Amino acid sequence: MKKFFLLVMVAFATLGASAQFNFNPEDMAKRQADNLKETCALSQEQYDKVLKLYLDNGKKMQAERDSIQKAGGQMNVESFRARQEKTNASLKEILTQEQYAKYEEMQKQMRRRFGGGGDGGHRPRQRQ
Repeated sequence: MKKFFLLVMVAFATLGASAQFNFNPEDMAKRQADNLKETCALSQEQYDKVLKLYLDNGKKMQAERDSIQKAGGQMNVESFRARQEKTNASLKEILTQEQYAKYEEMQKQMRRRFGGGGDGGHRPRQRQ
């Protein structure tokens, strides 16, 4: 489930193969919220808020994706990062400190698994 969550994030970031990626904001939001509920033991009230947050984000992302597709462009990585930072700030308000720490650790593990290194993708140069 955690791998799926990051895979979705990676898919949002790339959006290059849009014809092959059938995005449904409702399904995506439910999967993300369910994953967070399982990982962080959310109350029903927290779950409802997280589900709404993810659904709103998904709809905005879908609109942006559709606009980009029509224009024949690619998704702006900075836009994606800004949206993710805003989502994280909202999650920090919804979750307890302990739950948010679990969420951050889950994010770090997923970035490590999928090549982000857990440090936001910034890796020191290797000497040759």
